[in-house]
Amino acid sequence: MAMTLAEMKVGMSDKVSQQIVDIFLRESEILQLLPFDNCVSPQGGSTLTYSYIQKKLPSVAAFRALNAEYTANQATVEKKSADLKIFGGKFQIDRVLKQAEGPWNNMAYQIREKVLAAISLFHYTLVNGDATTRSTEFDGLDKMLAGTSTEYNTGASIDISTMTNLKANADQLYEQIQLLIKNTSADALLMNSAMVAKVQTMARILGYKTESEEAFGRKVTSMDGVRFMDLGKNYTVSGTTVTGNDCVKSGISRTIGGGSSATAGLTDIYAVKFDVNDGFHAASLTGNSAIRQYLPDFNAPGAVKDGEVEMVAATVLKNTAHAGVLRNIKIV
Repeated sequence: MAMTLAEMKVGMSDKVSQQIVDIFLRESEILQLLPFDNCVSPQGGSTLTYSYIQKKLPSVAAFRALNAEYTANQATVEKKSADLKIFGGKFQIDRVLKQAEGPWNNMAYQIREKVLAAISLFHYTLVNGDATTRSTEFDGLDKMLAGTSTEYNTGASIDISTMTNLKANADQLYEQIQLLIKNTSADALLMNSAMVAKVQTMARILGYKTESEEAFGRKVTSMDGVRFMDLGKNYTVSGTTVTGNDCVKSGISRTIGGGSSATAGLTDIYAVKFDVNDGFHAASLTGNSAIRQYLPDFNAPGAVKDGEVEMVAATVLKNTAHAGVLRNIKIV
């Protein structure tokens, strides 16, 4: 049975687990809406595989003349599978720091920071994951949509890098976004923060921008009922150097339409319809255990205690017509 994280949280008896899932929900718009097919269990091996049928091409009808036969054709489907992947992280706390923390709850802080890291990694992999080149990841939308009929604007760019260009090309961008939305029946557009700002400006210029509040009181921007979602950044740390990478990549350089040189400053917009039967969704373990926490026992021997937050999931696209990508939007 498909469940959202909010529905999983209701079924949890552990208050700490509920609080951790609540952080995931508060800090991730897409995890508020993304359904999970929680049906995966080990099948006698060392992998957790979710098998499904992906719709590729529809069946078609035609007219025929008397004494003539129809040309046979069938709806095309493809048997596919996705292996659930494990991600999260560990933190350590000395028991003396725990004893001396006073009103400052260091463990709660570390848990929250680890949850935020897991969210940003999930967002990044949801778009950019490639299980072929990085076996610990699941496949993301960029790979799923490459070469499909819902990959748009691959042979040209739309320049909105300046306010002058944005005003000049607002109608073109709006038309392309509308085609993306209509052809995928999208519930949400996934972007980086710079692209969200550009689309908001476009929608304001053309008079199509609407705003409302979500369940957690955060402002939601939409157009024709389709939410704009900023997937934020995924941070990596090397020594003392912190690097933030947009989950929906920005600053891409591509050679477009057989050109002789690359166009820089590009980004993409992804559209998804959330549907566990015929769209984009996640898969997780049987039950309500997509997210787990392992808290340290400060009464046990050992000076330094480990705590962990872990998620087991993968993303799935069951119908390539219900997700799409608008390529090559120049924002810089």
